[in-house]
Amino acid sequence: MTEPLQPMPGAGSPVLAAARIDYQDDQPYSLDFHDIYHAGDGAAEVQRVFIGPARVAETAAQKARGPHPAAATVRVGELGFGSGLNFVVAAQTCLDAGARLHFFSFEAQPIDAADFARIAARRAAAHPLYRELAAAYPPRLGGWHQCTLANGRVCLWLWLGEAAHGLADLAGRQRQPMDAWFLDGFAPDRNPALWQPALFQAMAGLSRSGTRVATFTAAGRVRRALQAAGFAMARVDQRPHKRESLAGSFTPPGLAGFEPPRRVLVVGGGLAGASAAWQLARAGCQVRLADAPGTEALPPGSSMPVSVLHARLLADGSAAGELRCRAYLHAARAMRGLPGFRASGALQLAGAQQTAARLQAVQARYGASGTWLHWLDAEAAADLAHWPAAAGGLHLPDAGVVDMPALIAALTADTAIEVVNERVGELPADRPVVLAAGADVRRFAAAGYLEVAAVYGQLDRVAAPAMPALPVVGQGYLVPGDALLTAGSTYEYRPWDPAEATRANLAQLQGLSCTWHSRCRGTRAVSSDRSAIAGPLYDADGQPDEHLLVSAGHGSAGNVTAHLAGAVITAHLMGDCPPLARGLAAALSPWRFRERQARRGVRHGVPER
Repeated sequence: MTEPLQPMPGAGSPVLAAARIDYQDDQPYSLDFHDIYHAGDGAAEVQRVFIGPARVAETAAQKARGPHPAAATVRVGELGFGSGLNFVVAAQTCLDAGARLHFFSFEAQPIDAADFARIAARRAAAHPLYRELAAAYPPRLGGWHQCTLANGRVCLWLWLGEAAHGLADLAGRQRQPMDAWFLDGFAPDRNPALWQPALFQAMAGLSRSGTRVATFTAAGRVRRALQAAGFAMARVDQRPHKRESLAGSFTPPGLAGFEPPRRVLVVGGGLAGASAAWQLARAGCQVRLADAPGTEALPPGSSMPVSVLHARLLADGSAAGELRCRAYLHAARAMRGLPGFRASGALQLAGAQQTAARLQAVQARYGASGTWLHWLDAEAAADLAHWPAAAGGLHLPDAGVVDMPALIAALTADTAIEVVNERVGELPADRPVVLAAGADVRRFAAAGYLEVAAVYGQLDRVAAPAMPALPVVGQGYLVPGDALLTAGSTYEYRPWDPAEATRANLAQLQGLSCTWHSRCRGTRAVSSDRSAIAGPLYDADGQPDEHLLVSAGHGSAGNVTAHLAGAVITAHLMGDCPPLARGLAAALSPWRFRERQARRGVRHGVPER
């Protein structure tokens, strides 16, 4: 009897060792497994070993003739991401056929980003999608990473870590079956961990009747193990390149899957609603975006128009800390190139709340995974920012300035999004519905148990004789503009006097002479545990409403967490696994409030229901 796979323990995100590679005939070669990633004719090999035998083009053409755009999605699972060539060729095949691609891949020894960029540069002339992939390529942190390419038509779920752990994490959460599997680990005698019968059994649990499988190897034990898992296998003639490979088809009924929704109502005109609507539209849904009771009417905007996309990282390995890391990395990828986002980098200076020791612990935890954060001593930080730095800080090169009204306008400009100037007071019977209305979500009875409350804030703009060269965050934030410097933002559980809030914001200027220009005030919706909320709502009996979802509680990190929340909601409605490991997804779920309230009552003034 095959032992079931077990998910990766804990919520931590360890840094994975990078693959050690060399080049043979301009193709990457593994120094650890003493094997090539692909033959010299790369893409042609992918076509004859995987794309053709797995019938990807035929499946894509059939899906493209489906009932609506969201259903025109091919799903491929892959063991061994390697240099990404299988993914890029499969993506182009699906795009050429008019279909979308959702690609789930597993890699225990990821190529380092610098090496991957060099490989992508060599291949981009023949495969332009490599440019996007290289720009979105994640750091070497264990768990799920989601990269969306080709204007949302191609989505990669990349699990970094052991495939056994990743497949176990998918089990029970991936409700749409795979259409094809690519088995592309290094040769079984050199990488036996990727060719275990338990992995093939896990693949079977994620397949439907007719799911195809293709693999380069023709080893008898692989063929027999696949047959034992339910795949009818046959040899594929590969002469003159090699003698043969294997391909087959899953014969049991398998996963039934379901049809994704054609239309979704999103309630809430701020960033949470706009990001959810944008991602749903890119997945092929028609979206109606309306406002909530008690908020300003659309067109959507923000009363806090300027903010900084930056990480608020912790080094404790907690689920909350890992969510901050994942949300920032996801947002930095999602925002790149969008109107309303200026990639400037940011400097997080040490202070009373985040001391130098704490920030250095963050660097120690994550720094080896890539180049997305660096510790700078006080002198280097001051030189980078052209601003005083007493104790050093973290430089985040992918951070930047968010012009919220411009960003929301860009996100809602998709022709599949209908922005309506009306307020939704009662939930319609026609579902699904996404509630993304800040603290106003509690005006809807089904969301009344959520522990969210409004926290006030203010930012101030001044004319100053000097500005930092990039946003400086820590005790608030300073954002340089063309003419004015923005100082923000206060955190007021009860509204302060605006003049008092101005004094608090301008204290960041450390006595620098300036001329006050204007202020903006607004609110954020903050949850009782300071983590965002995303996913289906639960009734008092603990049953989820699969067609009533929420994105709320983003607090002062809304421009970071709203995008990950939108991705979780979109994946749920499409029937895909959310791009978070099981424990991290649970830390976002609305269920956590039902669970806690059963133990300790309610907080944030939530009424008993």
